[in-house]
Amino acid sequence: MVGGFTRAISSFTYRTFFKKESSYFTAIVATGVGFSIVFNTAFDKYWNNKTAGTKWEDIKDRYDFPLAKKAKSRTIVVRLISAAGTGFTYVKQRPRTAAYRLTMMKFDPIVNKHVLFVENKIK
Repeated sequence: MVGGFTRAISSFTYRTFFKKESSYFTAIVATGVGFSIVFNTAFDKYWNNKTAGTKWEDIKDRYDFPLAKKAKSRTIVVRLISAAGTGFTYVKQRPRTAAYRLTMMKFDPIVNKHVLFVENKIK
């Protein structure tokens, strides 16, 4: 026969986790997520110890080879500065191979009219 304490624990467990379907589902999902986190952490620790010294991070300083150069972009970003001297700027793109400096007539809200904007590279 089941004792009073054991019966109380099983009754509490049933009422808390299994009586309502939403509680049952939440308990299953929480248990699965918790198990996944614990298992992955333990396995990662085991694997890192087992393969120590053989991973690329551990041996890449032994090799000296030039990395492939990244291709340059076809456009560059430039800053257009107001010729009125207000300090107002626009940011635009222009072709890298252009043989000219970008100039545009744009609206400057500080002087409230259209003024010439001249290219300046963004550093």
